[in-house]
Amino acid sequence: MKNNFNYYFLLLAFLLINCNKAKAPETKKEQPLQNIAILIDNSISMVSRDFAPDRITVMKEVLKNIIDHKKENQAFSIVIYSGNSYILCPLTKDKNQLLSAVNKLSLGMLKLRPGTNFSNPLLNGIFSLSSAFDHKSMILFTDGKENIKSYPLDIPIQDAVKNNIRVNTILFTSKDFVMAPTQMDLNGNFVFSKVKVEIDSTQLKQISSETGGIFKTFYTKDDFTKYDFNTLISQEAHSNKKATPEINNEQLSKIYKQIEKTNDSMAIKFK
Repeated sequence: MKNNFNYYFLLLAFLLINCNKAKAPETKKEQPLQNIAILIDNSISMVSRDFAPDRITVMKEVLKNIIDHKKENQAFSIVIYSGNSYILCPLTKDKNQLLSAVNKLSLGMLKLRPGTNFSNPLLNGIFSLSSAFDHKSMILFTDGKENIKSYPLDIPIQDAVKNNIRVNTILFTSKDFVMAPTQMDLNGNFVFSKVKVEIDSTQLKQISSETGGIFKTFYTKDDFTKYDFNTLISQEAHSNKKATPEINNEQLSKIYKQIEKTNDSMAIKFK
């Protein structure tokens, strides 16, 4: 009798354990973090009126959509640039902080140096991701070609490759003519004139190709605003067969110290 009792007790315990196992919720697989630096052109040409009402307003719309639809495992930083660059928002997962930065997006037009420079924002973008250990990438938005030189473009490209950071490059512009700001009146308002658009995507293609990213061009506001950039951001890097380049670490360290110093000195202008 005692043996039968022990048998039934063990059988009951076995059934309870297995029942609990069946009811236990499955552990949700944690997604790896994605850290993305978004580099936004803040040159004066961004107030051109081909993408109504103007390019910078449409850029804000696109960026807000990216942030609104970002995934829980994604953190963004926002870098604005023209002749130089500034980290408008440090790397964060906080949507409110990112959206607050978007509202300040056009501030750099009169606070940054004139022109368009790609090397500086690329380096600042890499710098903004320096605290991240997981998957890193950048997406650079521009309405034109580089016309101001600072550091050789090979330097940020090589450092991005070394740190396995892919860079997607996006060009948005009309094809032919545009009402663009050509001067300012005595009241500080832009004066617009019809000018011919000059498109040169050579450097943008180089940046994306050598870092394993994607290059895309948008010629209309409708195509630009309806494109799913979150899908692009979430994609894995293309196969990059380039060997890890040799980089002068001492030179690179000096460059990043200068970029950090510039960010610190400009912070007061964007409060």
